[in-house]
Amino acid sequence: MAPSIWWIRRDLRLYDNPALAAALQAGDTVIPLFILDEHLWRSGWVGEKRIAFMLGGLRALDASLQARGSRLIVRQGNVGNELERVFQEADAAAIFAEEDYSPYARERDTRIATHLPLTPVHGLSVRPPGLVHKADGTPYSVFTPFSKAWKLHGPLTKADLIPAPGQI
Repeated sequence: MAPSIWWIRRDLRLYDNPALAAALQAGDTVIPLFILDEHLWRSGWVGEKRIAFMLGGLRALDASLQARGSRLIVRQGNVGNELERVFQEADAAAIFAEEDYSPYARERDTRIATHLPLTPVHGLSVRPPGLVHKADGTPYSVFTPFSKAWKLHGPLTKADLIPAPGQI
């Protein structure tokens, strides 16, 4: 069976990670991949402390992966080009990533999905954006009615959480 790529973007957890769980379910081998996005790396929103925090998180993730018999692949550059390169090098069958909702991320993922088998998986937020809205389909503008509608979906339970894998 061909490997799957777990494209890591914001969520560096092994525990309760839906994209990782989907990649593991799809195949025997999972390739954990993080791409240092040249667009975001050079933006005005990225400062020295944010970079240090992210790199520390990546080192910790790599250590956790190595303890499970795997390792983190890190690439830097144009996200589409790097993702396609790893996909071809690995002869992978699928790519799994948590959905991201920023305008940049939506455009990037739409573009990538036109030529690579990218499967977005809900997981970045407790509930998917757009799940809770008024009866007419418009978003709430007052918190209390939104809160009441959100609570109708019930709380998450321990059964909703995905355990960290033993091996990757």
